[in-house]
Amino acid sequence: MIAQQTMAFFWGVCLLSLGWMTYGEASVSENLDKSIDELKAYYIKDDHELHNAHPVFLRVIKDLRVNLEETEQNLLMSIIMDTYNRIFTRMENDSKDEATKEKLEHVKDHLEELQKNYFPGKSAELKTYAETLWAIKADDPVVQRKALFELKRVYREATQLRNLKNKERRRRQAKLTKKNQKS
Repeated sequence: MIAQQTMAFFWGVCLLSLGWMTYGEASVSENLDKSIDELKAYYIKDDHELHNAHPVFLRVIKDLRVNLEETEQNLLMSIIMDTYNRIFTRMENDSKDEATKEKLEHVKDHLEELQKNYFPGKSAELKTYAETLWAIKADDPVVQRKALFELKRVYREATQLRNLKNKERRRRQAKLTKKNQKS
């Protein structure tokens, strides 16, 4: 039932993501569009919870373009694509209907291809690091002591990265200023 209630969000975000990633190009092929529509018809039945102002991915996607740099956008979109893959894999495993399983697999294939073509690079490695950090048990006394022991070095590293980022920003601003003065 929960899968049915959230499917419209997933499909809506999927379509939005596909469209956004190709910057407005027609990115949903006819056969993918048909599979999505058939899955929506199968899973979504007059569901009022779909419009409860608590989207699954839409709020993140809205903030993507405004608050994040391109590398961060790519990493986050890659994580979103992975999340879709996990969701659809779970739905596929739970489904008893072979046609539905095939459609879910078809959609997953398209998402994986999109991710591979548009978000290559180190995103998989970065996601592994992020997952490792998210899995840290903050209530574990040993972890707490180790974190305290490492804090000064981590703080210095973070400060160095911040300073490097500020230098790069100043360089970009200086280039823009020179370019604008020449115009």
